[in-house]
Amino acid sequence: MPMLAIAAAAGAGSAAFYAALLSGSFGALILAYLAQLPLFVVGLWFGFTAAAIAALAAIVALAAAGGVVFALVYAIANAAPVVVVTYLAQLNRTTPEGNTEWYPPGWIIAWLLGIAMTAFLLINVMLSGETGGAEGVIRNFVEAALRQLTAPGASAPVNVTAIAAVVTRFFPGVIADSWMIMVIANAVLAQGLLVRFARNLRPSPSMTEIELPSWVIGATVIAALGSFLPGTAGFVGGNLVLMAVLAFALAGLGVVHALLARSSNRTVALVATYAFLFVFGWPLVIVALLGAAEPWLNLRRRFGGSGT
Repeated sequence: MPMLAIAAAAGAGSAAFYAALLSGSFGALILAYLAQLPLFVVGLWFGFTAAAIAALAAIVALAAAGGVVFALVYAIANAAPVVVVTYLAQLNRTTPEGNTEWYPPGWIIAWLLGIAMTAFLLINVMLSGETGGAEGVIRNFVEAALRQLTAPGASAPVNVTAIAAVVTRFFPGVIADSWMIMVIANAVLAQGLLVRFARNLRPSPSMTEIELPSWVIGATVIAALGSFLPGTAGFVGGNLVLMAVLAFALAGLGVVHALLARSSNRTVALVATYAFLFVFGWPLVIVALLGAAEPWLNLRRRFGGSGT
């Protein structure tokens, strides 16, 4: 089957997944979460041109099904990042030794982080003329949503305004992290399917290869300093730091994988580590700090080994 036909079919599948949101059911969220999967499959199989064709087909179908705005949201949040990631994923160069060196996974993660940060900054600029700026607009949205969820006859009164203020403080960062997780999860799943059927364009990167570029640390330090300031600066800085935490956590997990690569019980140790992180949650902050400090600690090179 020619690439064009496969790309068109992938676009139709992606559109069908995302169009499930029009039903308004809870299960539709799961299908919408997987809307990027067909695009990633063709993109990591044939290259980013195929992903772009599939994305265009999906956008046209969604515009017809749910309107221009519905299709535009899909294009920005789902299609565009797939095209960017598949383009970066296929970049490679030949080393002096004759080996093929692929674009580093850590740099792809940094691109996603940069996109999320830039989008958040642009939104703040666009909403700067509104009452309370972006934070005020988001607070009103969160408060309205909470009031709809709160039962009118609840026995214990709920201070919706206070809760909305707390939630709003880091709401953009949480949404951005969720978006990055969605993109990465779909890309990993698509690559796994392609490897299973020997259709992958590039080899699957190892977790031990995740190293972030230096600009991420610099941007996070500036954001962290800004987070201590009052008003908009603190709101923006705190959320940018929260976005960066996910990238550093992935880098930290890469260090953990490298340190356990030589262990005789490596699989058991990794399963126990991930289970511990999943159950308690807070140790992920330590993993993120490990990822941020790795450029100076060099634990990966000093004590680590090769592995996935």
